[in-house]
Amino acid sequence: MHMFDHLPGEQGAPSKGLQDLLGEVREENYRLGKVANEVNTETYDMCVVGGGIVGLATARELIRRFPGMTVCVLEKEAEVSHHQTGHNSGVIHSGIYYKPGTEMAYTCVHGADLMYQYAEEHHLPVDRCGKLIVATDEKEHKQVELLYEQGNANGVKGLEIIYRDQIRQLEPNVDGYSALVSPNTGIISYWTVCQTILKELQQSKRADVKTNFQVKKFTKEANGLVRVSGSEIMMRAPVQQVLAKNVITCAGLYADRVSGLAGGDDSVHRIVTFRGQYYQIKAEYKNLVQRNVYPVPSGGGIPVGVHFTPTIDPRRGNQLIIGPGACFTFSREGYRFFDTRLRDVWDNFVNKEFWGFAFNNLGLSFGELYKDLNKRAFLKNAHKMIPDLTLDMVELSFAGVMSQVFVNSVAASDFIVERKVMDGSVLNVRNAPSPAATASLAIGEMVVKCADEDFGLSKRYC
Repeated sequence: MHMFDHLPGEQGAPSKGLQDLLGEVREENYRLGKVANEVNTETYDMCVVGGGIVGLATARELIRRFPGMTVCVLEKEAEVSHHQTGHNSGVIHSGIYYKPGTEMAYTCVHGADLMYQYAEEHHLPVDRCGKLIVATDEKEHKQVELLYEQGNANGVKGLEIIYRDQIRQLEPNVDGYSALVSPNTGIISYWTVCQTILKELQQSKRADVKTNFQVKKFTKEANGLVRVSGSEIMMRAPVQQVLAKNVITCAGLYADRVSGLAGGDDSVHRIVTFRGQYYQIKAEYKNLVQRNVYPVPSGGGIPVGVHFTPTIDPRRGNQLIIGPGACFTFSREGYRFFDTRLRDVWDNFVNKEFWGFAFNNLGLSFGELYKDLNKRAFLKNAHKMIPDLTLDMVELSFAGVMSQVFVNSVAASDFIVERKVMDGSVLNVRNAPSPAATASLAIGEMVVKCADEDFGLSKRYC
């Protein structure tokens, strides 16, 4: 018999000290249950789950388009833009890499224009410094030509193919057979953008942003409202709740799990994560290049290759960074190589799309793993573009984690939105990898347009 099965007064009953302890535990459990039941539950017209740049941009678009709407943003971390948004290159992509006709292509081109406009309106540091995509030989040059055609099909302006002497004129330290020039590519701090959007939401008086709120459960109430229950990270019992007429989830690294909680199909579009390690050029060499310098895409649908990016992010010291890699992670928040979470490992283990991609790209997978562990291997391809680059010019910087959905064992070529979930009350953003930061303001427009169609927002709030 377990010691806690004894009743007071029985032979072998717990000591008085233990009885007192058990009494305190019962009182605390009662208090927690009472708090969970009596928590101040606020009601909103819309709840947005996820405080990354896509979630914040969506909330901003809701406030802008519907003057009568109240919005709540729920973020599990202590601050917004904590994960993917706060750990990336800060590049404003022009729209070259994406399949013509996709939402990814359209929102990237349109979103870049919106991002430059937003930075100008809010006096944010931004630099339309341009980009070179460098082919090191004639074989890679064919890829440059394909990117040129694809970029033009997507409406990217100002693209031009140049050759070795012209490359040297633009970037004296860069060597290549040819390069695609993209003048509309730029750099910004997306963390700063998010802080600005956060202020906009707070100043609107119609939006609340609740941090330390990890969503655990969605419940459709009899009156048609959706109850969203959650708690701080590491707390098991839901002790926070909000009610909303409708819900949009933009949960990034956890998009599949949150969508599943909200009634979505969690058997498909499972998230796989990659860690992107960055190095930085030491301060005395930071003028090595003046613009983004990329290799041609390395294939496999994930990495565009280790590239050079100037930054204007004060958190990174405005350094010239090199990266990222693209190594599979053992944790969805695996910012270090050995970071491991058993649930995340298991999710990959049972994900046939993960295994299909890994086996179809064994060389790429092991190559990225090796680069993640070996500085010399990491810089090998970068050295092809900048021959004067040496190991002593480079130091370790930060790492990011990127989420990706695979379809038929290849990276999904478009954003994925799951609509009319939970009896038509919920919309889930299931896949929003790069260029989601660039495209975020345009994605916000796209998601709100879908929400308006699904929920009839214009009829209620305009």
